[in-house]
Amino acid sequence: MNSFLKWIWLAEKCGPGSTEALRLVEKIGSIEEIFAADYDRYSDAGLSERLCEDLCDKNTDKAQKIINYCQMAKVGILTYESKDYPASLRSLKNPPAVLYYVGEIPDFNKKLCISIVGTRKMSEYGMRAAYKIAYEVASSGAVVVSGMALGIDGIASCAAIAAQGKTVAVLGCGIDIVYPKEHKKLKEIIRQNGAVITEYPPATEPRGSNFPMRNRLISGLSQGTVVVDADMDSGSLITAKNAILQGRDVYAVPANIDSKNSSG
Repeated sequence: MNSFLKWIWLAEKCGPGSTEALRLVEKIGSIEEIFAADYDRYSDAGLSERLCEDLCDKNTDKAQKIINYCQMAKVGILTYESKDYPASLRSLKNPPAVLYYVGEIPDFNKKLCISIVGTRKMSEYGMRAAYKIAYEVASSGAVVVSGMALGIDGIASCAAIAAQGKTVAVLGCGIDIVYPKEHKKLKEIIRQNGAVITEYPPATEPRGSNFPMRNRLISGLSQGTVVVDADMDSGSLITAKNAILQGRDVYAVPANIDSKNSSG
């Protein structure tokens, strides 16, 4: 049984954003040992009774279906132990056990990555600022990271592509799902000029609760996060908060202090 199958099994048992997968690596060791462990060993690692019971179920049918789909659809898989797995994510308290991607993953361990995020309801000023910053960042050889959302995220990706640079979009749904639907073409263009990645397995719908979890990866992949146009309810503030907690740099574009889009 290959290690991909076991990592996907573990990711499905623990769920996205959990701290348990990393705890198992630290307490038990390799994925082979984790898979072979029994209830008592899981319990000794500090896991809940329910998760210990779940991990005692060694059925890998669901994981095998995911692998079969990825092979058919040419979706790449990175596990926590893959050599190309971003070191910046390994430093998180809740790193994803598995990442799914299409396109070409940049060398996160050597490239400067800057995330550019903001509100979906961007102002004209915010749009121009995001485009200018993303264009110059990409032109310098850095990777622009975003969430492929409407508004600032989409503009940042478009600017990086226009600069003939690299961009990475992190999804809050399965790699086979286009969300938002308006960005179907953009997703394909990003794939051709970088990568689209997610920790969610194929066929996962874009539920609201997925996106705060997704945002920790946007900031986690990046050395710095730039917030453009964000009101108090903007999800980009979650990304900024994650960046601060992760020890990353956070930047805010100056704007009119009376503007709602500057309140965040």
